[in-house]
Amino acid sequence: MGRFLGNESETTGSAAEHTGPWFSSRIHHHLDLERATVAALERREYRRAFAFADRRCRISPPATARAHLLRAEALHHLGLDDAAADAAIKAWELEPENIAAARRTMAWAAGREQLEAARIVARLDHDPDTVRLALRHLRAAGQRAFARMELLDREIVGWATWPVTSTLHVTLTSVEQTRTFSLAGTPQHRLATAEHQVADFRFERSREEDLRHVAITVDRQLIQELHLGESPPKALRLEGRQKPDRAADEPDQLTVIVPVYRDLHATAACLGSVIAAINATPDCRLLIVDDASPEPAIKHLLQQLQTGPNVIVLTNERNLGFVGAVNRALDASPSGDIVLLNADTLVPQQAFNRLRAVVRSAPGIGTATPLSNNGEFTSFPRPNTPNALPSLEEVEDLDQRAAAANTGVLVDIPNGIGFCLYLTRACLDVVGRLSDDFQRGYLEDVDLCLRAKEAGFRNVCVPSVFVGHEGSRSFLDEKRALVMRNLRILEQRYPRYSIECAAFLQADPLRKCRAALEREVIAGQSGGRWHVVLSGSGPVFATATERSRLSGDRAVGSLTVRIDGDGHQIWASPIDIQGGIPQSLRFALATDVDIAAFEQFLDEHSTGEIEIVGTRRIPPRLLSFITHQIPYRIVVADTSLGDGTSQRSGLRSSWIGLVAGARHVLTLDSRGARFAGEALRIDTKPHMRTLEGTRRDRSRSTQGVTLCVPALRTTAQEIRFMRALADQLRFNLPGARLIVLGRTLDDLSLMNEDNVVVTGGEILPDELDGLIDAYGITRVLLDTGDPMFGHPLIAALEATGLPIAATDWLAADASEHNLVIAPGLPASKAVAQIIRWLQPASAELKIPAEPLQDEAAC
Repeated sequence: MGRFLGNESETTGSAAEHTGPWFSSRIHHHLDLERATVAALERREYRRAFAFADRRCRISPPATARAHLLRAEALHHLGLDDAAADAAIKAWELEPENIAAARRTMAWAAGREQLEAARIVARLDHDPDTVRLALRHLRAAGQRAFARMELLDREIVGWATWPVTSTLHVTLTSVEQTRTFSLAGTPQHRLATAEHQVADFRFERSREEDLRHVAITVDRQLIQELHLGESPPKALRLEGRQKPDRAADEPDQLTVIVPVYRDLHATAACLGSVIAAINATPDCRLLIVDDASPEPAIKHLLQQLQTGPNVIVLTNERNLGFVGAVNRALDASPSGDIVLLNADTLVPQQAFNRLRAVVRSAPGIGTATPLSNNGEFTSFPRPNTPNALPSLEEVEDLDQRAAAANTGVLVDIPNGIGFCLYLTRACLDVVGRLSDDFQRGYLEDVDLCLRAKEAGFRNVCVPSVFVGHEGSRSFLDEKRALVMRNLRILEQRYPRYSIECAAFLQADPLRKCRAALEREVIAGQSGGRWHVVLSGSGPVFATATERSRLSGDRAVGSLTVRIDGDGHQIWASPIDIQGGIPQSLRFALATDVDIAAFEQFLDEHSTGEIEIVGTRRIPPRLLSFITHQIPYRIVVADTSLGDGTSQRSGLRSSWIGLVAGARHVLTLDSRGARFAGEALRIDTKPHMRTLEGTRRDRSRSTQGVTLCVPALRTTAQEIRFMRALADQLRFNLPGARLIVLGRTLDDLSLMNEDNVVVTGGEILPDELDGLIDAYGITRVLLDTGDPMFGHPLIAALEATGLPIAATDWLAADASEHNLVIAPGLPASKAVAQIIRWLQPASAELKIPAEPLQDEAAC
């Protein structure tokens, strides 16, 4: 790929420009790819540019917005505008205030994404032509007015546009007063039109006035507002703050702070559960902050609640945002521990009691966070993923089971999570309030926790408590831009934070706690059973997962059990691929006792029949148990059941008993059926899913030969076969390309072949159609070694309608365009057959100086 000469007509420049191995550095490989992409774009070698950028977006470290924009640019020049729009949207999602990403999304996308990008362009871009285009998009979608405001040191500047038939007002709110006045349009403004007037504005923010809020309305409808912190801001660190006087025997009261703004249903459910928990917790009060809610029903609800005991409502005259609302409540709570709680949570009755007890049982704790369905690090059952919100009854049940599973357990985490954040008074007295630098309530909780860590306090998860959490409801589409903006602030303040998070995710110290809770939940399910698919590791696991997914409509659900090793021992990991329980449970298979525990799990929770997809790595004792105790079916997913790879090899002797005891032997595709019938000589029950071909007219992208092959096994044999194939292509078909889909054992060494692209990363079946267009793929090779049957990527490649070369057991099934490779054929002969298949009929096969040592092709 470093000297890669593509087949596109737009290629310019000599081969000498691209000689030499570009990709020798593994550490800087991602940077080399970005530089290579830019160089290829400048030379108008767009297919090569796409290859570099696409690989960059699939490998580590995670691609930045710049990398996705480079990929989008290449796709656009290839005429693939829908794919270019998707790539631009991805870049924009990563950096919502990236002007280049917003411009391209506005130009190439449609619908909601185009309008959101247009708002970003209008708000941030300084090119008048681009801003005018953005305003046209917004007006066409029905947005009558727009305003742009920026805070520049001691002044606020911006502009607004509104219909000539309407009136615009500006409201400036300070600590002392509120002023409202109208603005007149400037007729000659460069953004003005016959129907829309525009006015520039500039407001000074003096220390004396202490301006806190700017609102712009058109015909009494709010179109833009800006929240401002204190001027100057109050210090965050309060090490020297004097603690309030109180009697020595006065108990510290626990205060639960809940800011409220919108969403009556979620708020009412939350506060109902919180009041029940408050009443069950001694020395505990609820402090609700009405952050100028615009919903009358919420105000009515709060009026009713504040008449109850231990409930206080603070009402803001104007919306302060999450940070301002919480800081006001903190200022009103000078003593005792604090729980910051989102208004979209569901709290079990004993949550506050147990959180307080656990926190006080260990020294040095600054913040504590419970498990939750949606709690980032503390999410359950899928970690770091929003899981569905359970009902309050289910939350209570999960909380009780968490208490039983993880009593007394504390796990240190990089930071607490703000949906339910317990703050000790000792910590608060040092770190103080939330930072005003974080707008609208995203990541300010992380900043506070990292300040606590710097001050020597621990951030812990309390896995014996479970609190339900719906997720972002107040800010909706604003969230992405706010999170990314605030994340940049965090990265500047705490450069090592991202590294610590990555290390935590890799180690996953909460896995044992999640697994313990899963055991409790499963033990409490009466008659809970699954359809179980048992699989080894490697590429066959993707086939097993697909089998589970296709069985997912069963009322009993479906589990995929992966047998895999971690370098120390072998594990059996049952996973509900629909996202339910279990996700973290696993059984060691090192001793007879360990295996017996897993056997008991299968006996108690399988539906009475399991499927075995691939037999490698499954311990003999476990197979023996299955053979004698549980009805099972065998799925033919590869050739491991065969005794060798010849045309009629027969069953491997060690599997004869296993196959004989199976209720059924299933095949997932036609090649698997022919392997079972011809090579193994056993009767099978076809269980196939037919995919319709997706081939379209690709005449503009199919000049020359571009062969793709999936990399599934990550073995030395696989990479040797690919290198030999690349050498033969160079000798016999100059200019032909080999596109390797996936990752190999050594991508960089293979990519320094002059005609090879390795995509890296995981290739999903639904990506294939776009990749075929972008790479200009003309033919497909399915196998570089033992073939896979029913693998989702193989099935999707077969469905493209492109000519295919594959190992098969009946040559009579070959079509005019496809190549059947005989099973057991030496690798050098298989490569020669593939080259002849790719060559024009009149061409003569050339032999390279160092032919491939013979290995069986399948």
